[in-house]
Amino acid sequence: MLSKYCPECTTAKWDLGENCADFSIWYKAHKPECSENYTGSSNGLEVIAAEILWKRSVENCVMRYMSVLSDGDSKTYQGLLEVDVYDDSRNISKEECLNHVAKRLGTGLRNKVKEWRSRCVTNGGRKEEA
Repeated sequence: MLSKYCPECTTAKWDLGENCADFSIWYKAHKPECSENYTGSSNGLEVIAAEILWKRSVENCVMRYMSVLSDGDSKTYQGLLEVDVYDDSRNISKEECLNHVAKRLGTGLRNKVKEWRSRCVTNGGRKEEA
C-alpha cells in the first residue's frame, strides 16, 4: 500500500520536534516500518498504485485486467497505456464512473443556472423584479 502519511511520524514530530536530534535517532529506527512510502502528488500516487497492481496481477493471480474504472479527470488510464503493463500492447478500455459523470453534469447545470440568473433570465415562472 502506498501512503503519503504516517501517524507515528506525525506524533513524533509533534512530541519531539522535527529538527531535534531525538527525532533523527527515533526516525532511523522507525524508517523500515514507516507507512509514509510515497512523496509526490496524489494523482501520481494513483498512477503508481495502479501500475503496481496491474503488473503483479499476472504473477500473483494469473489474470489480466482489461478495463479501468475511474473518474473523468484521472491520469491513471493514460499512465497505464504509457507503461504498457502487460508488454504486449493489449488494449485497455476506460470506463467512466457514473457517479462522477452525474456529479460533473449536475455541477455544470447548477453553474449555468446561476450564470443565467445573473442575467435576469429564469427557467419558467415569473421574472423577478430587480
